[in-house]
Amino acid sequence: MNVQSYMQQMAGHLGAIYAPKCKTFTNDYTSNLKGALFAVRSGYLIALALVKSGNSTAIRVLVRYPKTATAPQIQEAIKSRAGFSGFLTKKSVKASETGVLVAWGYAFKKTKIEDVVAIVDGIIEEVSKYAPAFNGKCEDCSATETREIVLMNGVPGYHCPGCQMRSVAEKQREAEEYRAGNANYAMGAVVGVVAAAVVGLIWGFGVSLLEADSGKWSPKFHAVVTFLLSAPVCWVMFKAMGKRDRFGQVLGCLLTLGAKWFGDAIYFAHVIAHADQVPFTWQMLTPVLKDFFALKSIDGMHIFVTICDVAIAAAVPWMPWGKLPKFVPVYQSVQPDGSLTQTMAAGAP
Repeated sequence: MNVQSYMQQMAGHLGAIYAPKCKTFTNDYTSNLKGALFAVRSGYLIALALVKSGNSTAIRVLVRYPKTATAPQIQEAIKSRAGFSGFLTKKSVKASETGVLVAWGYAFKKTKIEDVVAIVDGIIEEVSKYAPAFNGKCEDCSATETREIVLMNGVPGYHCPGCQMRSVAEKQREAEEYRAGNANYAMGAVVGVVAAAVVGLIWGFGVSLLEADSGKWSPKFHAVVTFLLSAPVCWVMFKAMGKRDRFGQVLGCLLTLGAKWFGDAIYFAHVIAHADQVPFTWQMLTPVLKDFFALKSIDGMHIFVTICDVAIAAAVPWMPWGKLPKFVPVYQSVQPDGSLTQTMAAGAP
């Protein structure tokens, strides 16, 4: 059974609305598979979706309730529920003051729909012991009657139009204040250069230890490692800068590429030293740097790695550690046919 058919049948068993274009549970590390289900069950809001993170697939269930201070008790009660976890069905549980998220993986065969329904009802049974169900009022102001399910950044809830407007206005002010704040470009640049140098040294000597003396070369590894190097460089740089903006993103791209190529220069020097059967010295970097681009384009695979270096470094603004922050929430109403209607403006950077 494909994912869409599975979700449609699940919706029928749960009395849920299936929104095939919804991206609930999607983030920088997890993708949503064919939408999500939304339901009201015993007064609690339910969201369910199949997700993929790397090569792993999982079912995620979110049960939402009004704000409460009993999250630790809810989490412990669900974890301790008889038959909830086993060797083949180990589940992760994370409760917050407004909801509990339960997830479990699957490999080749999806969990039986009847079993998923039983798990959802079991979660609700435990939640009901510590948190009340929604009472038909807006969960933000507790005054306006609100019965339509509204997604806030993909999370189901009850938000009246007035509270949506207030939330958007407040977040817009935060965005404006953030943009108006001063970034310490000098500090960010200095710290970023130091971070790039350290990361480049680790990459250069690390890959030399693995490959230079053995005569082996892994172009796939060299092609993708820029992605890993960008994380510490950008994180440290933006931390020192005090904010993220377009200039910082450009600087992050350049420093990421600099870190990779600095390490590559050290690696080339080690390879040459090994070929000449002499010990590595820092003076060997001088001829390497003079012929650096010739070495980076010595054959087709080296050219491919060089292109990957540039492309990945240029993609820093779309990476989790390089993205500009978003402030303004996106509100969407869930229609009976599963379509989504946006009620507020998209998030602003």
